[in-house]
Amino acid sequence: MRWMLAMTLGLAGCGASNTEQTVAAPRDDAALRDFTGVALASDDRVEIVQGPAFAVWVEGGKAAQDGLDIQRDGDMLKIGRKQGNFWGRGHDGARIRVTMPTIAAAVLAGSGDISIDRTGEDFAATLSGSGDMTIGQLRGDRAALTVAGTGTIAAAGAVRHLTLSVAGTGDIDARQVKASEASVSIAGTGDVSADIHGPVEVSLVGAGSATLGRDARCVVNRVGTGTVDCG
Repeated sequence: MRWMLAMTLGLAGCGASNTEQTVAAPRDDAALRDFTGVALASDDRVEIVQGPAFAVWVEGGKAAQDGLDIQRDGDMLKIGRKQGNFWGRGHDGARIRVTMPTIAAAVLAGSGDISIDRTGEDFAATLSGSGDMTIGQLRGDRAALTVAGTGTIAAAGAVRHLTLSVAGTGDIDARQVKASEASVSIAGTGDVSADIHGPVEVSLVGAGSATLGRDARCVVNRVGTGTVDCG
């Protein structure tokens, strides 16, 4: 498999702009391939698509690109910022497109965004921050979506078993995910929704809400003023 990093640099002047496109040589083929997950720890945007070969494309201004730190750590491709290089609000961050044969895990820590076109047979997503994660197609046997922050995970697709967990004020919008069974845990004021056609175990502490579809058969353990809508 081949790995490529392509950088598109945009330079703006007064009343005029031009764009210079350059292609960088591979930094380390062995290090930027054979990963099964992606972790983002910055306010940049990452798009993950399924494809036969590993590839990473980076688009954005020179300053945004130069400050990126992209490396493989075990099974994870980690995307973040170099020490001392934090891209604050009011600036355009980088856009990173990752192509990989299959994805088993996605982690978002910070205010960036991740979009995933489709997942592998077993998949886990964790969001701990204010960013958003979008999953176009969950599929296979099991999927686990976890939010510990103020962000939102939105997903569509179908799996056999779905695990949904929210701690805090974040949300999981899985109304377009069909599952045969599920486990749901909410601690705080977050909201969870899904389309479950079968048994669901629900644990709710606080003022959050769970909306799980008219075919859900729920066993509920609730403490607080939260609401559960099943069946």
